[in-house]
Formats: sequence, structure tokens, C-alpha cells
Amino acid sequence: MKPFTMHAVLNYRRQLEDAAQKQLFRALEVEARLQEALVRVEEELAALYYGLQREQKQGTTVDRLVLFNQRIDLVKAQVERRRTELQKQQVQVAKKRQHLIKTSKDRKIIEKLEEQQNAAYRQYIDKKEAGMLDEIAVLSHERRRP
Repeated sequence: MKPFTMHAVLNYRRQLEDAAQKQLFRALEVEARLQEALVRVEEELAALYYGLQREQKQGTTVDRLVLFNQRIDLVKAQVERRRTELQKQQVQVAKKRQHLIKTSKDRKIIEKLEEQQNAAYRQYIDKKEAGMLDEIAVLSHERRRP
């Protein structure tokens, strides 16, 4: 009798692996967007510092310098928030990557198990066939005897 087929289990494992790949891809996309946003905010901060230096060299009013400093403080806080978000997303990406690795290993284990099961079944069938051929040969030999 043929043993339980692993085909359905293997398909399920492949589906899990595909889902894990998609989740990792989405997490990487979010990480890239957060990275881009962080770069934009850091560029804005650099531009503000440059503008502040330029205003100080040219000579400006105290009110304008206070506004620059307030804006710089706001953008610094935004940079910190973006960095925190990016770090959280990087942790999520690492988790998704580990999940993908685990699902990939699980699928490979099932594939190997299926191969071993099929090989064992082929060996079983070959033994049965050899036994039947031996029996046919013995019966044929007994009939030819006078």
C-alpha cells in the first residue's frame, strides 16, 4: 500500500514560504520608504543649519534667529522620530527574514522527507516485484520438471 503522500503538505509549506516572502518584501519596502523620509528630513535639517549660518554671517534680526532655532528643534525631533521608526522597522524586517528562513527550512525538510518516503516506497515495490518474479521463476521451473 502506498504511504501517505506529502504533496498536500509540501504545497502548504510552499504557500507559507510564499506568504513569508511577500511579508518580507512589504517590510523591506516600508523600510526603504522610512529611510528615504529620514534622508529628506536630515537634508532639511542640514539646509536649516546652512541657512542659520548664512543669516548669522549676513546679520539678521534676533526674531529671525529664534525662528530658525525653533524650526531646527522641530526638525531635530522629527529626525529622532524617523530614526526610531526606522529602527523599529529594521527589527520587523529582521523578524520577517527569520520567519522566511524558518519556513524555507520547513519546506526543504518536507521535500527531503517526501523524497525519502518515495525512495522507500520504490524500494518496497522493487522488493515485491523481485519476490513475484522469483515466485514466477520457481513455478515455471517446477512445471518444466518431468
